[in-house]
Amino acid sequence: MLAQRIQAVKPSATLKITALARQLKAQGKKVINLAAGEPDFDTPASVKEAAIAAIREGFTKYTPTSGIPQLKEAVAEVFQRELGVRYRPEQVVVTCGAKQALYNLLQVLIEPGDEVLIPSHYWVSYPEMVRLSGGTPVEVRTDPKEGFRLKADQIERAITPRSRVLILNSPANPTGAVLDEGRLKEIARVAVLRGLWIVSDEIYCRLVYGVPHVSIASVSPEAFARTLLVDGVSKSYAMTGWRIGYFAGPPEVVEAAERLQDHSTSNPSSISQRAALAALTGDQICLSEMSAEFGRRRDFLLQRVLRIPKISLIEPEGAFYAFLNISGTGLTSGDFSNRLLESAHVALIPGEGFGWDDHVRVSFAASQEELREGFDRLERWIRSL
Repeated sequence: MLAQRIQAVKPSATLKITALARQLKAQGKKVINLAAGEPDFDTPASVKEAAIAAIREGFTKYTPTSGIPQLKEAVAEVFQRELGVRYRPEQVVVTCGAKQALYNLLQVLIEPGDEVLIPSHYWVSYPEMVRLSGGTPVEVRTDPKEGFRLKADQIERAITPRSRVLILNSPANPTGAVLDEGRLKEIARVAVLRGLWIVSDEIYCRLVYGVPHVSIASVSPEAFARTLLVDGVSKSYAMTGWRIGYFAGPPEVVEAAERLQDHSTSNPSSISQRAALAALTGDQICLSEMSAEFGRRRDFLLQRVLRIPKISLIEPEGAFYAFLNISGTGLTSGDFSNRLLESAHVALIPGEGFGWDDHVRVSFAASQEELREGFDRLERWIRSL
């Protein structure tokens, strides 16, 4: 008999559909993959060269569990320069991807039975991480009329005596929603007043379109004291496979999460840390180029969806996803995605895993050519229903 905690965990909806798409490709089918949760760009050459140099120099041994000092210093500098929050390097922990940062934080913040407030839409792994921590995920439903942007009164209504943590994700996966400073101040006021920890997943913070990104850690000293700020190099620098994330926060939480990492993975890859250091401290032209291209793809997608019956979307302001409303088709997100993949060989992610079964997630981390072909196939398939 397996442990109850793992039996309660659902498989990742994003990984499942990606695996099915790979199977079809292996059979020789031309699959248009609009399901990817990673940039389609290559890692910058200077970053790869830094990793090669690390190997040649023999930088292949253990490092401190929480990361090499130079990388922690670089993360602290980036947080101050880009987000306006000041952390000492010893308040930074480098992890094996931002996912491990989130997992570690929930492990050290939650007692069995504690409730974690999760705005819905949500990234598929948030509820499962909470369950693995012994906590109870509490969905806080957002309003499409508000662009899926969380409001403080929605949190207020969801809080109970067992509420312990609020997870925020802005810019958001899967909707691309971005929380403005005014909303963040109100959310922070409620969280601080009610004694909630704020785990702020800002992995897409450099990918915004026409709006500023504001970190909730920056809106007040009280919010800063209650916030665990999570980021990484995966999305901004096209380094998903390098597995480097990081977080910063109050010393007592950071020290506890570091102890947990001591006894789980120890340090992230030494070579990947040197690569991440090069990414954060080197020429940042890759960021502006990638963001500009994502913006062009987003604009194309917005116009293309207008020509397709039975679906609609709310304009994403960040990340590289759009959340398509498919309620007009009468299909569940699972049926929609599976039938589209089988019939038209287009891969999208069912919205059920994100908390909305009448939506599907489309990624525009694909070339203009693939987006055009994918949406042409999507339109033909929907018109044939």
